[in-house]
Amino acid sequence: MTVKSVAGRRPAPARDWVPVQTLPRHLHRVRPRLRGVGFGIASVHEGPPPAVHEAELALAAQMPPARRADFLVGRCALRRALRDAGIAAGPVLREGPRPKFPAGVTGSVSHSRGVAVAVVARTAEVAGLGVDLEFGGPPPAAAHLVLGPAERDLVSASAAAQRRMLELYAAKEAAFKALSPLLGAELPGLRAVRLRPRAGGFTAGPAAGPGPEALVTCRPVPGGMLAWAVLGGRDGLEGPDGRDGPDGRDQVD
Repeated sequence: MTVKSVAGRRPAPARDWVPVQTLPRHLHRVRPRLRGVGFGIASVHEGPPPAVHEAELALAAQMPPARRADFLVGRCALRRALRDAGIAAGPVLREGPRPKFPAGVTGSVSHSRGVAVAVVARTAEVAGLGVDLEFGGPPPAAAHLVLGPAERDLVSASAAAQRRMLELYAAKEAAFKALSPLLGAELPGLRAVRLRPRAGGFTAGPAAGPGPEALVTCRPVPGGMLAWAVLGGRDGLEGPDGRDGPDGRDQVD
């Protein structure tokens, strides 16, 4: 399966783009390392998804081919994230547009260019999770469609406006996925999420006023951005190496 057939568009320019087959290796290097949070990666280039439940296959069979490929690679990533977190679970079907996790489990999935990433955790550890994998993102000229006035200043003040826009967009997507299950109609879209910069990422909450806040971490990958949001995590979520705490940042070389 080609990159174009999965994403519906051609890859980014050659100077930024890397073959989709190599993306999992880059993603593993910058993955979240948070206590109690599982992370999984899957790629269409592995062939038929090896970690998908029969009920998920049956649900996928009802989808158009392009959507089916995204769904299956996403469920494979979710299955690996569940295993990474030490959580046993049956099929993860759908509840509206979101994955339907078993009781006591929260998580999120994102897919782009035939690669899917997923995060999961027990709700005893965190109240909500969101993840987003983006390539390209909207141009800075479209910032008003997803960013508030103060957030647009973050783009205009940056020399690398497109890269900054990509970071903000991925952060908003991840934060929206973490916050929207709790806020529902109070969070109708990305503009309803407010981002405030912090070291290594952002703090995200409802733009309309006080409410729950998520810590969003952003990590660059070749040609794109990986972002994850953690809502209501306990103190000490960092892994034993301490690199992925609220103010930590891994470097990608």
